[in-house]
Parts: sequence; structure tokens; C-alpha cells
Amino acid sequence: MKKLVLAGLAAVLLAGPVRPAFGAGVGLKLGFSLSKLVQGAAVPPALEWANVPFFAGGLSFESRWGPVSLQPEVLFVRMGGRYEIDAENGFENRFSYIQVPLLVKVGALPRGSLDPFLCAGGYGAYLVKAQGVLEADGETTKADLTDEYERLDYGLIGGAGLTLRLRGLALSIEGRYVHGLANVFKDPGEGDTLKNRGLMALITVVY
Repeated sequence: MKKLVLAGLAAVLLAGPVRPAFGAGVGLKLGFSLSKLVQGAAVPPALEWANVPFFAGGLSFESRWGPVSLQPEVLFVRMGGRYEIDAENGFENRFSYIQVPLLVKVGALPRGSLDPFLCAGGYGAYLVKAQGVLEADGETTKADLTDEYERLDYGLIGGAGLTLRLRGLALSIEGRYVHGLANVFKDPGEGDTLKNRGLMALITVVY
């Protein structure tokens, strides 16, 4: 019996250094987004949309087990795109979403102070407001287009970043790509599609 107890203690002590690190935290995310629209048309040509810059921000909730984390988020993001008519005239579609990503994050050094990571997953989003902005002859006209587009969007997310762990908190810098799968036209013609795409640069402080 004594030998069995000693063997058990030895096993625990030996397993200690390789035991997975558990952890959880709430993160504040702030950053920059660069979005565009990808349009398909039954009768070409479709419009070629340019990027629209904006800010992004929200909260993340991370549950970590060793090198793997499950990370749901709630973000405010702007998607959309800009069409240039000429050097002085053009219009933008601005879609403001509450976006809810669910990501799996894999770190290379979960116990180190500096940890590179990859993340991937999917998202769902709810359209809060769609706005059209026309710039013509030096004047700007805005219109509410919310009723003309689908309220729900969904797609895939992939990214990479670096986490710096400090005492009591962690600081992460990451870049991610957002690939919308939903056709956001509310009443599209046959073969007509409009989908969101985006790049994001985010800084996260995790407590």
C-alpha cells in the first residue's frame, strides 16, 4: 500500500510540468477594419467595389485549455464598400453590424510570456443599420437603406496574432480576414449576389 501511494505521488509530481494550463478571461477589443463588397450579377458587369475603412470594437470571452482556446466574441463592426464613379463622385454602402464570432485559437507557447497563435471559426451578424452615402458635385446625400438588405449575415473568419502575457492581464495583437457567405441583397434578381469581405487589425486586453 505504501508503495502504491508513493508511486501515485511520483506520478503526480512527474505530470505536473506537462499538465495543461487552464484559464479564462474577458477581453476588451479595439481596432480597425477595412471592408469591401463582392458583387455578382446575372448580366455583367457587376460593380467593382473599393474598400471602406472604419473602427471595430467589442468584448471577447476566452476559455483556455493548454494550447487551445474557445473564444466567443461580441463586436460592433462596419462592413460595406465604395464605388468610385470618377475622381470626385462616388457612393458608399455602409452596413453597421453586431457581429458574434466563435473562434478556436491555437497558441504555440501557452505557458510562455510571448505566445504566437492562429485562430479560425465562423460568425453570425445582425444588421443594425444600412446607409447609402452619395457624393456628387461637391455635395453629400445620405439615405437609410436598412429595409433593402438582409438583417442576418454569416461567414468564416481566419487570423493570426501574438499574445504578451503580463501579471494579471494579457495583451494581444492580431489580424484577421472575414469572408461573408450570405447574399445580403434582400430581394436579389436571379444570379445577383452581394457579399461582405473584410480585413481587421485588433488589439485585445484580457483580464
